[in-house]
Amino acid sequence: MALLLTAILGCSKSPTPTDAHASATSEAGKAKRTIVMIPKATQSAFWNAVRRGGEQAAKDLDVELLWKGPGSENDRAGQKQVTQQFTNSSVDGICLAPTDSKALAAEVRSATAKGIPVLIFDSAVDGEVGKDFISFVATDNTKAGELGGKHLMELVGKGGKTICFRHMEGHESTSKREDGAIAEMKAGEAEILVDDRYTGASQGEAQTTALNMIDVVRKADGVFASNQTASEGVLAALRKTNLAGKVKFVGFDSSPQLVAALRDGEIDALVVQDPVKMGYTAVKMMVDHLDGKPIEEQVVTDVRIATKENMETPEIKPLLD
Repeated sequence: MALLLTAILGCSKSPTPTDAHASATSEAGKAKRTIVMIPKATQSAFWNAVRRGGEQAAKDLDVELLWKGPGSENDRAGQKQVTQQFTNSSVDGICLAPTDSKALAAEVRSATAKGIPVLIFDSAVDGEVGKDFISFVATDNTKAGELGGKHLMELVGKGGKTICFRHMEGHESTSKREDGAIAEMKAGEAEILVDDRYTGASQGEAQTTALNMIDVVRKADGVFASNQTASEGVLAALRKTNLAGKVKFVGFDSSPQLVAALRDGEIDALVVQDPVKMGYTAVKMMVDHLDGKPIEEQVVTDVRIATKENMETPEIKPLLD
């Protein structure tokens, strides 16, 4: 009996602190999911705002969020490499903003085939929702471009001379904005001076592009730019040539530089998205999917026109911060 009692007590000993920690870590490891967000680039106000939204969702939903992407929006190879890296790791889900709708399609299919769900945000990718990726979260970019083009036509009037500065080839989101803006210019019977000039990945490239065609810009009544870097580059070119505030200008997205120019009258309007909500929604929908909850195939986030007159209103101010 004594030997039996000793054996029972030996088997039922309390776990040591090391054992308890290992057990808790194991349980926490199973519960704590890891999601990666891969933006088009990591160095801009827009993508930093997307990141803030994603990190807030990760905190609220108790998941780990990894943030990694290429340095610039023209680095398709870099984004492909990052996506492949996480496809071969143990992440639970990938949220991807493709730099190119065609170039990233194979990586999306590959991740899905390996059992890693992929959610696309900001810009579309070639593929079928529900099969190649689980959902698409983005601005209605055609509508956003139409808002910008329509506002520009209200500023320059019927028959005004206009320019549409494009961003980069292959970017589905900005292509739709440009097409939407041009459609409104045509509807307003604008004399479109240029609508096929790509400004490139950076503010510096956009400034150079605008300066190289400054003689045409001088003839324009108004210009439209389709993303943050294009807008900042065109603004810099207008400032350098003393045209800022003289040529009507509708830009896209917000940054401290663009918001200050809007306040000072150098920019007449900004088409602004809700990148924080976009990032939050993308992560939340991924977590819902991992929890087995039904999710929508597409979620459209908000877009507004910000002007000097409305920029301090409760509806617009948060989108400019």
